[in-house]
Parts: sequence; C-alpha cells; structure tokens
Amino acid sequence: MKTSIKSVLAAAFTCLTLATLQPTQAQTLAKNGQWLEKQFDQLIKDEKANEVPKFTFKGCQMNMDLDTKDKDVSVGMHMAWLLSDVRKISYKKDKDGQYTMLLDVPADKVKMAMNVGGFGGSFNQDGKDKHNKDNTTSLNLSTTNESLVKQIKQKLEESVQLCQQGKN
Repeated sequence: MKTSIKSVLAAAFTCLTLATLQPTQAQTLAKNGQWLEKQFDQLIKDEKANEVPKFTFKGCQMNMDLDTKDKDVSVGMHMAWLLSDVRKISYKKDKDGQYTMLLDVPADKVKMAMNVGGFGGSFNQDGKDKHNKDNTTSLNLSTTNESLVKQIKQKLEESVQLCQQGKN
C-alpha cells in the first residue's frame, strides 16, 4: 500500500512540475521576445537611407519588416525564420565602435516576401548551400555598449534553446 501511495504522489508531482514548466518556458519566450523587439527597434536603423526595420517575435518565429519609400517607388520586405533554425549567434565590433549581431540560419529556412510598387512575391532560397558558412543575417546595432550587446545575444540564445527544446 505504501508503494502505491508513493507512486501516486510521485506521478502527481511529476505532472504538476510539467504543467508549471510549460507556461514558464512560454512566459520566458514571450518576455524575451518583447525585450528583444524593443532593443532591435531602438538599435537597428539606417536613418541616412530612411530605413527603419520593425521586429516582432511571435513565439518561436522572428520577423523583420522593412518599408522604404523613394519619390518614385516604394519597397516593402518581410523576412521570417524560426528561432529553432538558428545555428549560432555571435557579434563583432565594427571599425566605428558599433556592433553587428550575426545570426547563422540556413538559407532555405529564411522566408522572404517583397513588394515593389504594386507588385509582390514571396520566395525562399534553395537548400543547396545548407552548410555554407555565409548563411548569416547581419543586424547592425547602433550602440557601442558591449554589455547591452551581450545581453541581446544571451536573450536570443535562451530563446533559441527554448524553441529547439520544444521542437524535439
């Protein structure tokens, strides 16, 4: 009788732990996503070209939207990829003291849509170069604060890890 009570209690504790673990991971992912959106929206902009991308994180999907307007034509671009497809995150210091965040994502995993004037289309790159070292998305950060860049990298890595765990 004692063994069955222990078994029931162990099973109940396991179920309770799993039930509380899932929302915690989802909450961490949502919290990281909100923080990353704010940081990217503040730090990634090309004011000379009047281009300011907008970032959104929806669960394990990272999106970047960029709209540019010229006097003759407007161009809209949407890029999206799953965080679980990110192979590596790194950063480098540029000559001007600013930083560039590098996301290694297989080219065939990045989805793109583009509109030029009234014409649009979507496409993916093929997967022939899956292991090519040049499959990086570069995000130029307007900051000289390496501590902030390290925080961004850490939040991205944590989110990637959570998404990869959920994928398995």
